[in-house]
Amino acid sequence: MTSQDHVNVEALYQTLIGVGDMIRELTPAELKSILNSINREQHFLYYSYLTARKHNSVHYGHFTDQGELLGVLAFLRGLPFYAFSVFPVEKSFCLRSVLSFMKEQLNLPDDAVGNVIVNEEVMAVLASQLELVKSPKKLLLMKHIHQEALPPVDTSVLHLGPPYFELIESKMADLDTMAFSKEELQYPFYGVMEQHELIAVGGYHIYSEDYVELGNIGTDVRWRRQGYGKKICAELTRAGGKVTSNVYLNVLEENVGAISLYQSIGFELMCKQYMVQFVI
Repeated sequence: MTSQDHVNVEALYQTLIGVGDMIRELTPAELKSILNSINREQHFLYYSYLTARKHNSVHYGHFTDQGELLGVLAFLRGLPFYAFSVFPVEKSFCLRSVLSFMKEQLNLPDDAVGNVIVNEEVMAVLASQLELVKSPKKLLLMKHIHQEALPPVDTSVLHLGPPYFELIESKMADLDTMAFSKEELQYPFYGVMEQHELIAVGGYHIYSEDYVELGNIGTDVRWRRQGYGKKICAELTRAGGKVTSNVYLNVLEENVGAISLYQSIGFELMCKQYMVQFVI
């Protein structure tokens, strides 16, 4: 980029966000301050960028010329798609300008499609600033509340250690689990084997003393509707509950069967969200 190009880009950003406003990467102290005040369940994805996913994320803030934070857009490295999270603080937060700035800073391609999950309130505020690729999907955040609803331990569900990792990766590809990352193999996985075949499996997107999030759950088509999914989810919930009282999962609103299953083992709705794909 030439010096003249840089001047033109800076002029564009000032036009978008207002003279005097500034976009820059957040400092560790600023991220810690946000973490101390954020509501985990209302901003579930961004909370993970501040905690478990912090080492792979980069955060850019939009500030007034007085240094007031208007909002944050973060990017997560290491996934097979362009993963973002957003945390608006004020209605004057200009997501579009921060996104343009990050696209340049991170060298993202022109044809890239971004992915983000936001709650209903944030969606209402920011929808006009996003060029949507398709209609957003409704996503429900659920939390395990009723311990007594968990079924007894099922010995057919196995804890899958390192010898199974290659098989788990292959199964994640077969099930087309979009959000799976190899890094998540460091968390526990559970599965059911039949005739030396892994027919049902599940793990975690987040696994810590702060909170856990169930994920990477699936059953082979030939073995569905036989209760294996419920067995896996129950064991994941039980194991997660041994390290923290905060056990969560996300499920598409349209997946009524899965929602009924989760409710049957003690989960309740915490927050309504949207999965959004947009032009970067």
